[in-house]
Amino acid sequence: MEKKLNIFFSNSISAHKWGGGEKWMITAACGLKNRGHGVTVSGKANSVFLNNAVEAGLDIIPLNIYADYSPLKIWYTKRILKSKKVDVIMLNLNKDIRVAGIAARMANVPVIVARNGIQLFSDKWKHKKTIGLVDGIITNSESIRRAYNNFSWMDKDKTTVIYNGLKMNGAIDPADVQTIWNIPKDHLVFVAAGRLTGQKGFDLLIEATRRMNGTLKPFTLLIAGMGKNRKSLEKQITESDLNGHVKLIGFQNNLSAILKAADYIIMPSRQEGMPNVVMESMALGKPVLAANVNGVPELMDHRKTGFIFDPMKVSAICKAMTFAMNQHGSEEIANWGVAAKKHVADNFTLDTMIDRLESYFYEQYGQSHR
Repeated sequence: MEKKLNIFFSNSISAHKWGGGEKWMITAACGLKNRGHGVTVSGKANSVFLNNAVEAGLDIIPLNIYADYSPLKIWYTKRILKSKKVDVIMLNLNKDIRVAGIAARMANVPVIVARNGIQLFSDKWKHKKTIGLVDGIITNSESIRRAYNNFSWMDKDKTTVIYNGLKMNGAIDPADVQTIWNIPKDHLVFVAAGRLTGQKGFDLLIEATRRMNGTLKPFTLLIAGMGKNRKSLEKQITESDLNGHVKLIGFQNNLSAILKAADYIIMPSRQEGMPNVVMESMALGKPVLAANVNGVPELMDHRKTGFIFDPMKVSAICKAMTFAMNQHGSEEIANWGVAAKKHVADNFTLDTMIDRLESYFYEQYGQSHR
């Protein structure tokens, strides 16, 4: 029987932020804990991330990492890692590598791994130095692995792709979105979700909605999420005369129910790793329109499991929405949902992800003891 590992997750994301990377860490930590491994999660004190870890039943250690190469913080983290007898440390941001990663080297932690849900390294000397501190990098898309392997100095075996896993829920009752957000019954409902930041491309989607409004079928766009761009997006909605047509509905605890109730899910991101909202919508059998960024073509097949459009182009978003509205109720659109649901169930389950993650850790641990 293989030894159970002591695994330490370090995530120095800002206290108020919560995104796909944080959700992945909590999910991975819970999955590994359920298999008998010792799991500890660290992050900023009173952060959304740590609060969610506590709610998930995980052991936490507040660790306020703010600055790169902080000697005091490195020393303090080293003491924690030694006292916990950590076998594997999983690092989130580059800042985590440059503090907790160095501490792990000093504490002789056998396996030091970075996890990049989006591309965090570029072909620069400082990133070459940072990558040198870790034994491996886990990412969730082939496109990121290829980008890293294009660096002339990169060890081609350093980056491993482990696709995100999704817990396949049972039946989900759709929300009554028409009543809750006062949407006319004859409107199609488009839903987008994510942090309200430039990366997610909601400004492009709002501009596309302005151009599309009143040209075909009537529709309403719901955007779920919180973030620093909320005020600028509210201003854009007002200036575009879209109040009532585009609604910022804030963070939604039960997002699955809202996705289930939508006619279409749309993801206009400028950059993504393996987008959770697309995967979750596909698992629910919903038709998805998504920008062709990073992991999307690995997840979707154009006009077979959804609709893929060119990124960062308002005209491309308009084209996708036009297609969806013109084809609404057609056999093709219905088939997307059926095929998408099967594709996610076959390739992107949580058990598959935890299997691969556990095997990867054991492989790295075994190499460290040769």
